[in-house]
Amino acid sequence: MPRPGRAAAVVVTAAALLTGLLPAVAGASAPGSVTSRSQNDAIPKYDAIPNGQTYHDTNGDPIDAHGGGFLKRGDTYYWVGEDKSQGNARFNGLNLYKSKDLENWQKVKQILTVDSEDTWGNKILTHTKVERPKLLYNEKTKKYVLWGHWEMAADYSASEVVVATSGTIDGPYTITSKGHFRPGAGNAEADAMGDRVGHPVEDFDTSAKDPANKKHAYKPVQADYPAKILQYKAPDARTPEKLGYVGDDDYGTSQAGNSWTYQLNDITHDTTVKAKAVRMTGFDTSAYDRYVKDYNVSTRDYIVRYPTATASDRMTARYTIGDPGTSHDQLVAPVVSPTLRESSDPSVVLVNSQDVAFVTSATADAVSYFTTDGSDPSAPDNTQRRRYHDGMRISLAGAPGKRTVVKAVSEKDGKASEVTSVTYQVAEDASDVPVFAPVINRVPGTYDTFGYKELRIFSPSYGAETYYTMDGQDPAPARKGDNIGYGSRDFTVHQDEKTGEAYLVTAQDHIYMRVWKLNDSFTDVVPDKEYDMYVGEHREAPALVRHGGKNGKYMYLMTSYQSGWYPNQAQYGRTEDMDAGFREPRDAYGYRNGQKAWSSLQLVGDNTTYGSQPTKILNIGTDSKPSYVYIGDRWRPDLLLKSTYVAMPLTIDDSGNGGKGLIRLQPTPRLDLDTKNGKVKQPDWKLLSLNKPVTASPKVRAAVGAPTESQSDWETTPEQEKTGIYRHYDATEANDGKDGDVSVYDDTEQYYKSAGLPFSWQVDLGGRHKLAWIGLSFKTVGGSDNVHRYTVSASTDGQRWTELVDNTQNNRVGHQSHELTGSYRYVKLDVYKSFDLAHGKDADWSRGLYEVSVYGK
Repeated sequence: MPRPGRAAAVVVTAAALLTGLLPAVAGASAPGSVTSRSQNDAIPKYDAIPNGQTYHDTNGDPIDAHGGGFLKRGDTYYWVGEDKSQGNARFNGLNLYKSKDLENWQKVKQILTVDSEDTWGNKILTHTKVERPKLLYNEKTKKYVLWGHWEMAADYSASEVVVATSGTIDGPYTITSKGHFRPGAGNAEADAMGDRVGHPVEDFDTSAKDPANKKHAYKPVQADYPAKILQYKAPDARTPEKLGYVGDDDYGTSQAGNSWTYQLNDITHDTTVKAKAVRMTGFDTSAYDRYVKDYNVSTRDYIVRYPTATASDRMTARYTIGDPGTSHDQLVAPVVSPTLRESSDPSVVLVNSQDVAFVTSATADAVSYFTTDGSDPSAPDNTQRRRYHDGMRISLAGAPGKRTVVKAVSEKDGKASEVTSVTYQVAEDASDVPVFAPVINRVPGTYDTFGYKELRIFSPSYGAETYYTMDGQDPAPARKGDNIGYGSRDFTVHQDEKTGEAYLVTAQDHIYMRVWKLNDSFTDVVPDKEYDMYVGEHREAPALVRHGGKNGKYMYLMTSYQSGWYPNQAQYGRTEDMDAGFREPRDAYGYRNGQKAWSSLQLVGDNTTYGSQPTKILNIGTDSKPSYVYIGDRWRPDLLLKSTYVAMPLTIDDSGNGGKGLIRLQPTPRLDLDTKNGKVKQPDWKLLSLNKPVTASPKVRAAVGAPTESQSDWETTPEQEKTGIYRHYDATEANDGKDGDVSVYDDTEQYYKSAGLPFSWQVDLGGRHKLAWIGLSFKTVGGSDNVHRYTVSASTDGQRWTELVDNTQNNRVGHQSHELTGSYRYVKLDVYKSFDLAHGKDADWSRGLYEVSVYGK
């Protein structure tokens, strides 16, 4: 993909995120300290936001509002965010807080819960993820409108939104009648935007077999919701109509991203599972045949079939989490499926030759045995009896008229249940055989917990695909030609202060950033008002602001790169007209490119956005004198409930950066806000280290051009020196004020890269200064998981050193900062290790220092 250009402006580097610091006790003079205590001495009162630290509400509890949205009503700010108290990504509610000063927050209540219902009474949030909530107020309807990113619990395939409304900001909120949906889904008008099932879509994950060909293949669109159960291997290119079952270990598991990812497990709330087996069309090989010669394409994505209207009866299983008592202890006969209830013949179950039977037991910890010759499975000496395990397919194959008698028994503690017997007969006429309802391995009822004892769903009907839901809705998969809308993951909603119009800006997969106009009620998108921009730039986590409010000329959009939970380089763009893209024509595949209405992406912040991901830009000032506050999340991937928040001053200059517009972030350890006067207070500190003399060891020589495979990073050839493109690895790069970068693989690097580890970097401040804090921007690779472990020392004479910081056990990726004390001339950083957290090993290749910023007085 093409890389966006770099901002010409220098972004001042410093720390937004402190490590290991707690708010000071009463009487401390540092911003963010506790200046008073309530009657409960454990409850702090803040005079500044403590960036990157545990942040407590007025009850003394950690604020739990991640990925948050903010809305001001009157003189009160409201903050809604994800409840991560479970420590994982699963939905556990959305919490609402309120504040008048943006520093001290009172928890209002949980305004969306796992038991919240839509207008039909469905509880669609019991086994899901709901992320990045945002709030709007609609003056016309007098309703508060709450938007969230909706996914099933196991993965991010669904890529949908959920919308709820309330007459009061604290609820109760009712989910709209559409439940959860992809923007644009269900709109049948010819001009409605959205992907149509079976229509071609550019597959950016493919590559041409000819390296000179940079184009991509086009695959047919398939629906990702409702979820499909894994039953069959990918089709064979030579005989696609011949299906092959997957192994027993995988059979009946959810096809949710990976065959080993079980969607149906770890159920912690009352849940209703519904499933249908659906007859499919024949396989369409046209896309595969078209591209396989020239592109690397898969049979699974390019040889496809689609659901038809022919389906089984719906299987419904309700599970309650609680004390099961002895409800699963009674020894009862197992069920053999399909049963006579689904047969048109009163004595036998008519089947097709490749259909299969399953055995399920309602007795906890019982063992089931079966036979297929009509003999007694309860006889221990019966050589025909076999032990049954979940997912085992019992073959019913044979010529028309052939009968198979399946008998089964359950045994526990030396006792046997009654024997169940079902006779199957291969039908003479396939039209006499219905699509059999799916079978689930655990009987409905009450369970204390499921943990990872996964529910599994099986389909007796050969060739039918099984779809399921866990949200109370009917599992009705989209058919060919249906509009399923466009996927939506990280998003924001924003009402333009200038026009009053509201918009959804959202990311799909790692490819598209989209703008939708919202309808008059702000509860859905306008079907034909959508366009794409920054396609292929891997952007997400959008935050919008119109500089100057009602009188502002430009709308600015800040986004992060997509790198999971790890921080990366933020970028921004701007437009004069949010609606301009809606007027662009569609291309041959139905997409509308609105990129020309937006500027190119520019860098903001350091290479990890000071260790944060954008969620909101607030203006606490006026339109004529704005005072912007950037709000970001600092995610902790290993324990999400320990994730923290970041607030930094943000400034915008429409004419800056050569007329392209300039956004600056000013990191600070604590942010002091004066909401009454609309001002952001900043510490009276000076950047002492910028462009001061530095030394480093071991040294590395600056290189020119990209190294060849046989070269070390700092060697050059005469041919490379002629290019004039320099790779900067000198120690002076670490205090030149340039700390942002999109790619560490291009030829314009500007960071100190030592010849090895450990390494030392030292700056001479030119005289003794009272130190305040230090910001450290280490090398990361597009949100990589490497950390640097180090110490910071200071000296008055460059000979005798005092250790000020010991972070040799650091486990936090990205930007680091520390408060410093004492009066010194020299500051030294000793880096001992670059470590890969995800793989638990050294990562010397990822060593590097983008910027060191020493502040003081």
